[in-house]
Formats: sequence, C-alpha cells, structure tokens
Amino acid sequence: MSDFSFGRALWLLALPLALALLPLAWVVARRSLAAASSLTREAFSPKLGVTVVLALALVLAVLAAAQPRWGERSATVQAGGAQVVAVLDVSRSMGATDAAPSRLAAARTALAEAFDRLRGDRVALVVFAGDARVRFPLTRDLAAAATVIESVEGGTLLLERGTSAASGLDLARELFDDQATGGRLVLLVSDGENLGGDPTASAAALAAEGIDLLVAGVGTPAGGVVPIRDLITGELRPLRDRDGEAVVSRLDEAGLRAIAAAGEGRYLGANPPDLPAAVRSRVAGLDQASYAATTISVPIERFHWFAAAALALVLFATAVEWWAFAPWRRAAALAPVAALVLVVSACATAAYDLNERALQALDEGDLDGAIELLYEAQAEDPRDGQISLNLAAVLHQAGRYEEAVPAARRALADRDAAIAAAAHSSLGHHLFELGELEEALEAFGAGLLLAPDDDVMRRDYEVVWRLLHPEPPPDQGAPEPSQDDDSEDGEQPPDSPQPAPGA
Repeated sequence: MSDFSFGRALWLLALPLALALLPLAWVVARRSLAAASSLTREAFSPKLGVTVVLALALVLAVLAAAQPRWGERSATVQAGGAQVVAVLDVSRSMGATDAAPSRLAAARTALAEAFDRLRGDRVALVVFAGDARVRFPLTRDLAAAATVIESVEGGTLLLERGTSAASGLDLARELFDDQATGGRLVLLVSDGENLGGDPTASAAALAAEGIDLLVAGVGTPAGGVVPIRDLITGELRPLRDRDGEAVVSRLDEAGLRAIAAAGEGRYLGANPPDLPAAVRSRVAGLDQASYAATTISVPIERFHWFAAAALALVLFATAVEWWAFAPWRRAAALAPVAALVLVVSACATAAYDLNERALQALDEGDLDGAIELLYEAQAEDPRDGQISLNLAAVLHQAGRYEEAVPAARRALADRDAAIAAAAHSSLGHHLFELGELEEALEAFGAGLLLAPDDDVMRRDYEVVWRLLHPEPPPDQGAPEPSQDDDSEDGEQPPDSPQPAPGA
C-alpha cells in the first residue's frame, strides 16, 4: 500500500508506549490472576482479557489520532480571484508635500498595503504623467508587486511631461484578461491635475465594459509647492512659473469626482491610509474569476475505522468488567476514560484538518472549495468559534453576506474573549455590507466592550457612527470616535474580516 500516510504523524510517537502496555497488561493480569487463584477456587477471571482489550483499544486510539490515510480521490482546485489594475499618477505635482512625506510617497505606501491584502487576486500597475507605461502586468506575486511599487519614482523619466489620467485609464483597460470571467477593478490614484485628454471619456469606457472604478485623491485643497531637482546642484528647489512665482499644486477633488461619476464608480476622498480598507472591501464584493484549474489527488481519511474499533473495545471491556463485578474495576475505569479522550482527540483533528485544507484552498483562490470545507469543519465541531469566524470571513470575501451573518453569530458565545470580540467585529462588517448600519454599529460597540484596545475595531465603529450621525457623538462612556479624520468624503468602509488558522 504505497499511498499509506498519516495526517498527524506526531501521534505515532505515543505508539511504542501503547504497544508496550500490551505485554505489561498481560503480565500484570496473569500475576493478579495467580494471586487470586491461591485464595479461591475460581477457575476463570475476566481480568486478564479485559486488561488486554483495554490496552489494545489504547493502541487503536493512538492510531486513530495519527489520522491514517490510504487511497486517493480526485479534486479540482480552481485558481482565481479578481483582477485589479492600479493607475498611479507620477507627474511632478505628486512631489508636493501637502501629504507627508510627499503625495507620491503616501500613495505608494497605501497602494503597497492595499495590494498586500489582496490574497488570491491578480494585480497590475500602470504609471502615468504625460503618457502612460505598464510597470508590471497582472500577477499574483504580491510581494514582488509591493517591491516594484515602493521603487516608483516621480518625474518624467521614460514618460512625457504633463499629466494625462486618460492615457493611464485607457492602458489599464487593455491589461485585463478577457478569458477570465470575474470582477475587474481599476484604481486611480492622483491629485486630480489633468493636462492631457478627457479622463471622463476614458472612465465611461471602463463602465461600458463592466469594469469597476475607484478613484482616490492625494493632497489637499490648500495645495503645496511642487519641488524639482536642480540639474547643476542636485538640490530640490520650487518649480517656478514664467513670472518667477513658485508653482502651487492643489488637489482637484471636483475633477476626481467627475471621473468617478463618469465611470459609475466611487470617489474615496483624499486620505491615503484609508485606501487599503476601501480596496479590500470593494474587491470582496466582486465576482471571483476562475482563470486556472488543476486536478489533484487527495488522500482519503480512514481514522474513523480505528476510532470506532477503539470505542467498541472500550465499551466491550467496560461491559464485561461490570458484568463480572471485579473488585479492581474502579481503577480500571480510568483506562476507558483515557482511551475515550484519545478517541475524541482523534475526531477533533478532523475539524482541524478540514479548516487547514480550507485555508489552503483559499490561498489557491478556490473560494467555493474553502466555503464547503469550512461548512464541513463546522459540522464536525460546532462549538469551535475560530472555525465559524473563518467561515464568516470567507463568505464575506465571496460576497455572501447574508450567510456570513449566522456564521459570525455562532462564534459570539465562544468562551475565548478574543474570539467573541472578533465575532462581534466580523458581524459588524457583514451587516455594514448589507446596509444595516445601526445593527453594525451595535456589533462594533459590543466588540469594543470586550476588546477596548482594538484600534481597528474602534476605527470601524467611528466610520459607521459618522455615517449615521453627522455630528460627533456625545462623551457618555461609549466608544467615541477620534477627531483627526478628514471630511465625510474620505470615510471608508470597515476593513473586511480575514480567516485565520488555528481552529
């Protein structure tokens, strides 16, 4: 049987001890029987057989806990996800420092973090000034993508001078994989200055092809001086117009809103730190594309047979012992308890294994497969709050918010305060996506009572509060939003929950 294996092989370390108990149990039982026979004429005692049976049950329980597997079944793993193309403004105005440390630096940091959260999705980057260039095409290598983003510099190197958001949007539209049937998203990050073609027409072309559009601003309406590097001294100096006045670049929010409206998309405001959460939330609601399929062989679990045999032997030995009224049965009762604990442990590994396989499927982009495995894991161990949280997170990522709500509610009763707090937060995210803002606020508030130092959940609470109440909330001891955020246009939805290992 060449395909024989163990899923939890570390349990086999206990097998020598369990096997050693077989001859030991035989010797102890024989000596006890010999001693008893010198005092009684009883020719037979069940003690010998019961002891050996319990030792054998312990061996089977250890084997069950090790999760023996043999035989294989075929499974199709889908690799998929949304397609996201970022269009980044690298014109000279992006060097202004009204967004610290500069507009471009702030945009790079936010964009790299946003891409880092898009596990299972494909991302691409287009940069533009007077014209546009592809920095990298669609890829799932998020680490490499982040490295490239951090290396992007401003200016006109390899690009014409000026600012043409239209060229960036048009080039982004050409990068999508037409063979993949799923969500497509263009993310425009710019200060809004435009000296080229009509970006609203390019945005409308995206909408006509069913491509989602998010527009993020960088900078402030007050603006900042545009720095340039002196070719002689190498030092930065302000860019000046023909009259010798320093050129001030200002955020054009009206222009950015017009682009978003033309593309039937959304303007996210001009607060780069909120960009990753907004992108993750939007991508979670997109249809997931399937662009590759691989057939793999999955080993078949057989631990149930060993667990059932161990349990049957324990029950048989217990019945015989009680029937025989042996005086040592009180001590022997500890052996069935120990064996049963091992059997339960072996069964519990089924839920753990299903959870781990679900997370692997999620890494490979197979959302449907991950959801199915997590439902099975929840059925194996309904009281495991982490499994329910993982199920809720993956359902949220698939856009199945109504199903995610009961999964999150199931984890609310977990005895672990951290899991219960995370369940309240997860529930808040699902309710937010369903438009039930008051219930979402209540969920975030309940979570903060369990985890008052959770800054992320506090921010989510603040976002929902401000959507419901334009005025700051009163200071009455309830979680109170901070006062350092931008205007309502900059509000972002709560970050989507993510599944975690360790069920």
